[in-house]
Amino acid sequence: MQEQTNGVYLEYGQTQQLETARLTGREPDSDFEVFVPKAIRAKGFEVVAQVGVSNYFIDLAIVDPNRAGTYLLGIECDGATYHSSKAARDRDRYRQEVLEKLGWKLYRIWSTDWFKNPEVEIEKLVQFINKLLTPD
Repeated sequence: MQEQTNGVYLEYGQTQQLETARLTGREPDSDFEVFVPKAIRAKGFEVVAQVGVSNYFIDLAIVDPNRAGTYLLGIECDGATYHSSKAARDRDRYRQEVLEKLGWKLYRIWSTDWFKNPEVEIEKLVQFINKLLTPD
């Protein structure tokens, strides 16, 4: 993982540019990643799955309605594997740190919270998105 990050920084140092986010064509990793975008779309937002950024994949990305071709927010959907594996948690924290340094704003949705009360979780997400869309 450290080597991937070093590669990203070396690329930037040499070119003063970073690879832009790209659609990967990958399928969602879980049913959870199918339910969440349906709920987001029902709230009027455009969302795409499995966006690739410098050898990392973001589960979901909200398209910025005010800036064509850009993403407003990356969404990570954490399921049972995340909760049960310390290595997965450490890897995801490191990955999140790298993505944030690349300029991504990230929001994490926990599957346990989602399946207990999806309406509350989608409303929290919508509030977060609206906050990003509203200038201070």
